[in-house]
Amino acid sequence: MENTNWVGVDTHKNTLACYSRNDFREFSTTDSGYKKALEWAGENAVFAIEGAYCFGRPFANYLINKKRKVYEINPFITKSWRSALSANGNKNDYGDAKVISIFSKNLKLQEISLKTIKLKENLTAREQLVKQRTSLINAIKMLISTRGIEAPCRDFTTQKAVNYFKNQDDIILQNYAKLIEEINKSINIFEKEIYKLVPEQVFELTNICGIEKLTAAIIYAETKGKLTTKAAFANYCALAPIEDSSGKTRKHSTNHRGNRTLNSIFFRIALSQMRYDERGKAYYERKLSEGKTKRQARKCLARQLTNVVFRVLNQVQ
Repeated sequence: MENTNWVGVDTHKNTLACYSRNDFREFSTTDSGYKKALEWAGENAVFAIEGAYCFGRPFANYLINKKRKVYEINPFITKSWRSALSANGNKNDYGDAKVISIFSKNLKLQEISLKTIKLKENLTAREQLVKQRTSLINAIKMLISTRGIEAPCRDFTTQKAVNYFKNQDDIILQNYAKLIEEINKSINIFEKEIYKLVPEQVFELTNICGIEKLTAAIIYAETKGKLTTKAAFANYCALAPIEDSSGKTRKHSTNHRGNRTLNSIFFRIALSQMRYDERGKAYYERKLSEGKTKRQARKCLARQLTNVVFRVLNQVQ
């Protein structure tokens, strides 16, 4: 693909920053903007998009439907390219789009598929429903606390709790319960669709203590096209400490960048390992005996877990 016109795209909520053949343009994230971007790129263009499954998802979907090849770019790779090229000094849309266009042809990139876009959309839809259900549950808790009603169980998402509140004389509780019941049904439908869109090998992750099927699906979706090395994966999960040394003082600070969804997931997995997995607990205790604080020991465990997950995902991607 040496003679292919590589279009570098840096995506944002309202604009697409595009660079190709020494020309930089910005287009709106509308159907009209997508059409203009495609016409500007030309017939032999392929697109390398940073944020193809985030702000760039609609544009990627549009391009794939137009039979164009689209590739996902890891933001951390863009950063390293920009530093190497020193494109326009500090970070900006022009510099990002330019380095993506220049370097993309030299890498083996992950081609974006409609299947993966659909997986992301289903996960997002499920997340929105969970937020709505949580809001309803909090409203129910407020009502029953003010009215002195004793709940049948602690988990209000269960059918037992839903049936209990549906049988109350209070019309507000009845309707809240009916809404939760409908949301539960929709969540189950989305989860079944999500599992169909994930390769079967991904569910080998469930053999790791603390990872369920849905967690495995989210990890796969968040890392699709972003696996390079173990170290880079840990950095993407914001679990690789950043050196913060000065003079003879050597220390490391917490990485506040990276994918916050994955960071949160590995935090929860580490907590499960500390409590229920013998090897995880032993590793955690060993770090404590070395003088680490509880927080530091938990972070060390989470960091090691990224290596375990990387090995499984690397076989799939």
